[in-house]
Amino acid sequence: TRNDLTADEQQQLNDFLAQQKENMRFIEGGSFEMGDFGHKLDWTDGLPLTGQADNKPLHPVTLDSFSMNAYKATYGDFDIYSMATGQPKEGMQSIGIEIRQPNAAAGINWQTAQHYCQWLGQQLEVPMNLPTEAQWEYAARNRGEYILFPTDTGEIDPGRNIWTYEEQRTISGKYDPVFAVPLVGLYPPNSLGLYDLINQNYEWMMDWYDPDYYANSPEHNPQGPKTGIRKVLRGVEANEGSAGNVHAGGAVTIKRFKKEPNPPLISDDPNLNQNRTTSARCVVNSSKPIS
Repeated sequence: TRNDLTADEQQQLNDFLAQQKENMRFIEGGSFEMGDFGHKLDWTDGLPLTGQADNKPLHPVTLDSFSMNAYKATYGDFDIYSMATGQPKEGMQSIGIEIRQPNAAAGINWQTAQHYCQWLGQQLEVPMNLPTEAQWEYAARNRGEYILFPTDTGEIDPGRNIWTYEEQRTISGKYDPVFAVPLVGLYPPNSLGLYDLINQNYEWMMDWYDPDYYANSPEHNPQGPKTGIRKVLRGVEANEGSAGNVHAGGAVTIKRFKKEPNPPLISDDPNLNQNRTTSARCVVNSSKPIS
């Protein structure tokens, strides 16, 4: 953090840190079965929930307690981070700049997400990182219950607990008619007080991605493979957030996605934020609530 902050900048930082501390939700640890639990449900006739191979087999996981931010980090949050550290602002590319609303989930690469969480932890004097995918799934499933959708009811209710395609279009039309604008906190949180686990952007996980990891996962606090090429993503990307795609399985709590942590440019146009659909939600790895 810069040591030449003005009084006004220091006050902005102090207010931001107080808000981030308030946004943390303490999640008591415990044991659960991680992965595709379709055969545990009465209505599936013993079939899996998805055709993916990488969320199988169902396996036991025990997690220590932790705290998770109720919200994904927004562009407003990252503006404070940039101001405090003297780094350039994120998401300033000219194409899609309208997405860059203060209360929209910031689109960033993995390394930026991890640096942000570690910096925030240093400011709050707690051990902070991106979540492991085990922590994310445990929280999305209300401490490991057999919950299909990470909403307030465990079910989809378009227009009440997720956005409909029309609502997505309306929100985007106010800012950028081409890209979905991932505003946070529009719909009720899940039972643990976590917002937008189903709407808006993908979320970066700490873990490297390995399609076969579940067969070899340690039971206690799994951290993912030691090395890899791509990082795990959880949640659902904004443009897939319409009710139809959610019902098609695009946002079930067990689904894994993956992406290179600092992906190469997908086009020759440097004016497009290629990371606009991947965001950060930080976790405090402490057995006690943040105070």
